Amino acid sequence: MTIDEMRILHRTALAEAESKRTELRLVLASRYRELVGSSDEVISMKERAEELNALVVALPELVERVVQSADASDAGGSTETLTTDESPSKVGKDEEESSLVAVRSELSRLPREIHRCLDDKNVHGAAAALISLFEVISSRSKSYPLANLLSGSKQIPDNIANSPLVETQMRMVYLHVQTLPTRVEKLARRVLLQSAAKHGGARGTAAALSALDLLDVGSQKNAAPSSGPSPYASRSTKLIDLYYESKAQLLNKLLNRLTLPTSVSAADATSVANAAEFILSKIVLILQYDVILHPYQIFVQRNFPVTNASENDATEEMKAINNKIVNDIMSSMPRFDSDLLKSKASRFLAAHLPLIRTKVKSVLMIIAGTTASKLGQIRQSLYDKTDGIECMNALDSSGVCSWDEAVSGMVDIRVVSHGTSFAPAVDSGKLSIGDNQGVVASNGHNGQQLGSSRRFSLWGALFSNTFSSLVHSLLTTSFHSVHARVVSTLRTSLARAPPFEYMLPHEAHRNALRIATDLDASLRKVSDDAHELLVHAEEREESERRLRQSLYVQTCEIMGRLLNELRRMLLVKQKEEDAIKELIVGRLCHLLKFRLASLPNLLDPKSSPAVLAGLGGGKSTGMISLMELSSSFDLADDDDDGLI
Repeated sequence: MTIDEMRILHRTALAEAESKRTELRLVLASRYRELVGSSDEVISMKERAEELNALVVALPELVERVVQSADASDAGGSTETLTTDESPSKVGKDEEESSLVAVRSELSRLPREIHRCLDDKNVHGAAAALISLFEVISSRSKSYPLANLLSGSKQIPDNIANSPLVETQMRMVYLHVQTLPTRVEKLARRVLLQSAAKHGGARGTAAALSALDLLDVGSQKNAAPSSGPSPYASRSTKLIDLYYESKAQLLNKLLNRLTLPTSVSAADATSVANAAEFILSKIVLILQYDVILHPYQIFVQRNFPVTNASENDATEEMKAINNKIVNDIMSSMPRFDSDLLKSKASRFLAAHLPLIRTKVKSVLMIIAGTTASKLGQIRQSLYDKTDGIECMNALDSSGVCSWDEAVSGMVDIRVVSHGTSFAPAVDSGKLSIGDNQGVVASNGHNGQQLGSSRRFSLWGALFSNTFSSLVHSLLTTSFHSVHARVVSTLRTSLARAPPFEYMLPHEAHRNALRIATDLDASLRKVSDDAHELLVHAEEREESERRLRQSLYVQTCEIMGRLLNELRRMLLVKQKEEDAIKELIVGRLCHLLKFRLASLPNLLDPKSSPAVLAGLGGGKSTGMISLMELSSSFDLADDDDDGLI
């Protein structure tokens, strides 16, 4: 072995020894930490064992004291039976002792009941137990202002004699529960910030409102006789405002979640559409249950379903228990003014429905730009959850009131319809078909029918006109695309056409026939896609009427623009190209007059917006008819040059 090899071997051995020492130090350090931790646990276990041992050792003495106290009570009772002339002071002393025993029992029981209710998320039970506990405390002492205020105690006797044991127990219990009112209020507000249809139902909402009313220090101050003749009015108004403010926060939170990215890839389009549909479904449930149905049951009828079981399936015992729960909750709340509630709910809907509708339209526009086929599924789903048969049956199955009763008691159509139309019930009188092609119905007999027969519908208020307007926007884009494609193809054909003396008539006819055939196929495809997207069985007559109007208007526009484009082509005078243009354009016009098989359906006279709206005595005023359009493509020798 050479010297270099020995040096290398020596360095390797030193490095291995150092690594072993480092590893040993790490192992010892970790074992030392584990040992210290174990020692701490052993010390803690020893302390707990000593405490338990002290309690067990003290048990015999405590039992002996209890036995002695019982014997003394028996002896006192026998002496009382034998004594015929008891002193009034002794009787009063015994009553005071029994009162102190009852107070101590309540001071021991009520805190446990409060925590039991909090564990069960029963905010009304926790608030009622807190009030009972504060009533017990305030009945024995003036030293606890919060207890005196929440219990409503006005006058407390000055000659109350409390034993030191009762005073100590009251102080300890008060120190323990003085923060619980704030905790119960936070829990109740959290309940109101959730959708009642998914969490707790009307019972949870009523319990939360009752707890907030019981623990409201301001309402307890206003309940004093000096505060005014009607303290309940301010309490009821405050509760209604608090309730609808909570629901406004919930809706705003969901609307913020509904914001979608401006550009969505085709791969993510389905997931984005599903997420939007899920949020829209939650918004619909909140409007149905939290805004209309449950407030009507709680504030107006003062009755609500306790369980999800049907009223017919409930036994008499279950009905009695449910009635007791309802009475316990509603007895603690003030009476509510039904007119005030209706005004508040209507203004709430009038403020939020346009916001929701605008957000819905923007989201659906983004979805339509990526996966238009998903719009039909979303539309059907939203209809089922607003005006569908199963939805109506679920809203009517509470056993307390029907959906129509709740709507009539909560919604003022005149207030809510400001900026909102209700399409499904009757003819809306206005067709949302764009800024330039809007056809407005007269304000005559149709408007009178609206005022008499219109009813509130979430589908009509939020989605019906939104989908109609959205489909019209898609139609506008599709029709403009068809027009641009036809004009572009025609200009390309004119640019590539050979000189007039070399042009073959059958080639011009073939090219013009291809353009006319493509235009007819495109018009038919746009119409079929629109019918598949918009027309559904539930409101076929109404949705198909709107779609026919929109298709009529869009077809009039595209054909009119095509006519103007053809005329502009012929007006530009370039002598070497005039004959070519007139030849190709003339053949195209002839084919457009006779080969557009889709025009009779698109321009059906019965589909004219003016005719459907009852204007002009049945004449489609301002609209191109099929006959007028056909005559526009007629050919004639206007300048007597031998060319038609």
